[in-house]
Amino acid sequence: EGNVSDKCYVFFDKYNPIRINSYTITPNGNKITISISATSGTGTITKYFYSKDDGASYVESTSNTYTFTNLAKGTYKIKAYVLDSNNKISEYISKNIEITNMILSEYVMSQYTGTQGENGIYYHDSNLTNGAGDNSYRFAGADPNNYVCFGSDEVTCPTENLYRIIGVIDGKVKLIHAYGATTTMLGTNEGYAKTYKEAMSNNLELAQSFYKGKEDFAKIGSYKWNKSGTNTWSTSTTNTTNLNTNYLTYLDGKNTKWKNMIADTTWYVGGMTSTNGALSNAKTAYNYEVGANKDATTTENAKIGLMYVSEYYYGATPDYWTLPGADQNGHPNEDQTAWIGEDYSKAYNDNWMSTGLIELTISRTSDASGGAFGVNSYGYVSGGGVVYSYGYVARPSFSLSSSIKFTSGEGTAVNPIRINL
Repeated sequence: EGNVSDKCYVFFDKYNPIRINSYTITPNGNKITISISATSGTGTITKYFYSKDDGASYVESTSNTYTFTNLAKGTYKIKAYVLDSNNKISEYISKNIEITNMILSEYVMSQYTGTQGENGIYYHDSNLTNGAGDNSYRFAGADPNNYVCFGSDEVTCPTENLYRIIGVIDGKVKLIHAYGATTTMLGTNEGYAKTYKEAMSNNLELAQSFYKGKEDFAKIGSYKWNKSGTNTWSTSTTNTTNLNTNYLTYLDGKNTKWKNMIADTTWYVGGMTSTNGALSNAKTAYNYEVGANKDATTTENAKIGLMYVSEYYYGATPDYWTLPGADQNGHPNEDQTAWIGEDYSKAYNDNWMSTGLIELTISRTSDASGGAFGVNSYGYVSGGGVVYSYGYVARPSFSLSSSIKFTSGEGTAVNPIRINL
């Protein structure tokens, strides 16, 4: 009889791999977000791997969502896969995504997630309690990522050229100088009074302790709201010369493109009473400055202006929007380091627009012919004389043309947003 060999048994375990159910790869401004919905198989899911260079390099994460940020214009070859506890990988997903230069206003609005306050942005629609109700997108809070480099293309943006985005208002991005305009920018003629260092010489150490910025006080200028003594903005040489001549000449000296980025703007300069301004709150000030109750007959058409009182109020988080600008019973504490009272000084640390400088606003006191509103170093709003001999700091504010493009940047002071025509 023939010989029969021993029987050989081979056992095969069925291995269930990771299954990717669905995924999205979505561009948003200078960002690309990948989200993966996967089901584990025999092993458990441990990591996700994401690439923007067709797999040449990967970022690993324990999250099923990852966002590549601060991307320059170009095409990115996105790839991703999932790893399980047995070191087995899923199938690869891939897609080519093109990043193009976005319109700046679209980029800013894209940072609003639908949740009020995320990324420091509030959408002022009719549902936002105590908001402006004008469908604007405004930055608020202690230090949102709203820095823009304007007037310079240097790799490291000079302090003098750092601005911040107030918001997207009437479809345009509105900027304000971050730290206080220098005399190089606004000149030392007409409305100029003295340097801020000279103006604060009696309390220089205290003034510097309040200051949140990075500019040298000896370089920052102090300016009178109107040296002629009247609170008519159209006759103020701080307006006509320092802001709308000297400053624009300064920009031309940098590159003519910067001045060309600025839109002509109608500034409402009718002002408001002290009750509706310094003694009121954000919504009331807004209504009387630029909203439903504004003086539409008293306007100034110009490229450059100053901040409105209501813009300053709305720079704080919403829990401060009902506070008055100043408490008539308020007073500094014993060591002069804080203002005691139920007013906007409470928002000093929660309002990015509060620089710690004594500064001008564009809003006049309509019930006093020689007064205009200013912001004190403590953070409260009050009226003051338009010819005050020490002057106040002017922070140029303006709206950019609606066609200006976002090119790069994260909005921090170190990596500010970069823009171009």
